[in-house]
Amino acid sequence: MSLATVKRVADAFEPLDQTAAAEDLIVQGVRASSCLLLLDGFAARYRLLESGRRQFTDIVVPGDFINLGTVLKKRQPQSVLALTECTTVSLAHPRLELLIDSDPDLTKVLWLESLVDGAIGREWIFSLGAQNAKARLARFLCEMYCRLEVVDRAADNSFRLPLTQAQVGDALGLSAVHVNRVVSEMRNEGLIAWNCHRVRLRQWRELAGLAEFDGAYLELPPRSA
Repeated sequence: MSLATVKRVADAFEPLDQTAAAEDLIVQGVRASSCLLLLDGFAARYRLLESGRRQFTDIVVPGDFINLGTVLKKRQPQSVLALTECTTVSLAHPRLELLIDSDPDLTKVLWLESLVDGAIGREWIFSLGAQNAKARLARFLCEMYCRLEVVDRAADNSFRLPLTQAQVGDALGLSAVHVNRVVSEMRNEGLIAWNCHRVRLRQWRELAGLAEFDGAYLELPPRSA
């Protein structure tokens, strides 16, 4: 969600809440009475198999509603894990419904938010099913940059990504060892710099081409460099 939209509805939010890293913000199947908006930190929607294997289905970044769909579908469809310490605010369903009823423009913004969220999920499915490890990582980094740039968390092709390589692997369907190998390869090729959770995309055109990424599904203008 854009900063302008957040400001429009800020008065309706409940006070700030803090969640420690490695704790669940949301538990799958629990009935929701409010929508959470992530203000700071990184989180991940995920599914856990009985074997203990975990698959992230999306990374939640600052400015994202974590569970907007629960305003209509009350039960939480997936668990959401705090990857870092997270700051959230909540918006009770009745208050959100009043805002929607009184502001048609806000309705369109939230509808677009839901559509983009679904598009991100479909893009992840495509990447996991059709791309090799290097292309998956390139697409992931391009997407993270674009999403963070919208909320002033990225600039000049550089952004903070406080995820471990194991967590990146959970997003890309790869082992931490495989992620490490691909990161090293991309560093050696001069495509990226990645040190102390700071990522710099040194060759945007090459990375976007490798990933077949254009950002259209994010409803953002195309980048040229």
